[in-house]
Amino acid sequence: MRKRTLVIGAARSGVAVTELLLNHGEAVVLTDTRASGIVLKEFPQILDYEKNPDFESIFGIQPSPEILKVIDEVVVSPGVPLIIPIIQAAYEQGIPVTGEVEAAYRLTRTPFIAITGTNGKTTTTTLLGEIFKASGRGTYVVGNIGDPITNYVDSATTDEVFVTEISSFQLETIHTFRPRAAAILNLTPDHLDRHLTMENYVNAKGRIFENQTAEDLLVLNGDDPLVCELGKKAISQKALFSYRKTVDYGAWCLNGEICINNGKETILVCREDELGIIGPHNTMNALAALTLAYFSGVELAVIVQVLKTFAGVEHRLEMVGCFAGVTYINDSKGTNTNATITALNAVKEPIILLAGGYDKKEDYAELMELVAKRVKRLIVLGVTADDLIKTANAKGFTAITKVDNYEEAVACAKAAAVAGDTVLLSPACASWDMFDNYEIRGRVFKRLVTENQ
Repeated sequence: MRKRTLVIGAARSGVAVTELLLNHGEAVVLTDTRASGIVLKEFPQILDYEKNPDFESIFGIQPSPEILKVIDEVVVSPGVPLIIPIIQAAYEQGIPVTGEVEAAYRLTRTPFIAITGTNGKTTTTTLLGEIFKASGRGTYVVGNIGDPITNYVDSATTDEVFVTEISSFQLETIHTFRPRAAAILNLTPDHLDRHLTMENYVNAKGRIFENQTAEDLLVLNGDDPLVCELGKKAISQKALFSYRKTVDYGAWCLNGEICINNGKETILVCREDELGIIGPHNTMNALAALTLAYFSGVELAVIVQVLKTFAGVEHRLEMVGCFAGVTYINDSKGTNTNATITALNAVKEPIILLAGGYDKKEDYAELMELVAKRVKRLIVLGVTADDLIKTANAKGFTAITKVDNYEEAVACAKAAAVAGDTVLLSPACASWDMFDNYEIRGRVFKRLVTENQ
């Protein structure tokens, strides 16, 4: 009997896993609550799937739990909450619920290096990918960072590597996924609208090592108590990275010098001011990538070369330009309060901050304490605008402007800024109330900043 899989969510990963499963001889039902016209406009390749007798689509509604009578497995896109009725019914009936990461892992023998954490995942994953590419090894930088893993399952070989950014949403639906090396960068409150409690969020992140063995590597932030406590549950070999202390096995940065200890000797890698990315948070990202690469067998000379030339990623403290003496920075990837706090601490000039967006149920008190000290004017918009204003006022900060859209936000920032100021987009919130993703939000900001300059 042909295996029949229900794929919930016709976004990038859902469509990619549908194609992979069809190519591997499975029958697939693809469903999405969006109307078929919207889905097909975004993913016209689905029209080709319709020609396959083993494919069926259900768009515009949530499927009835009755469909589960002929379903062997459910694959859920990361953005789909696991509490919807069809998924809860699958759990109740004992039908496996997985995700694209798990589906890809089962169908490939290419090794994985997986990176998770609250902040810094994209920068670290991209940097590590560049290191592996420079080493001459076939490398696929995939996962939550952009391209679905399933796009490359049938072409990747056992000599190559998947360098993978993994979110808590993706980790919720793994079963056998076992990365040969993994890293947990940091843990601060995020996505509590979905996970409800910090404990649930931390436990989801911890699943990255649950199938690792003593032969595998787990890289941990030695400066983060939550990460270190979580890492105690792992049986894998552990390496630490730190900005505060030396470690017996791993990497650190002290007095401007980056070093690594392999358990036998300490090696000077480079100076912190030689890194291509700047700021203490980026040094931590570099330390994580260094540790993963070094203990995965990449030559240190290759690692050093990339550390010195890698200039960062789009939407993460990305320099947009300097116009009339005003610097504009795009940090649209700053989708939680901790990320925005990091961004504020990285900018030394007077700041005009653009913030607000989708409500992930975070507490803005700590952020607004820093805003009161570091920000010249706060421009807020989106669903969380009023909450940001209320919390800022409670901290004694009142230099706030509320706007309705990004056109108004950028115009207001340009009017308020004088030479020597920095206009910083770092929303502290997700983009989903106004945009499909943070990438679109960041590109809109950049367009508005640079037009008519």
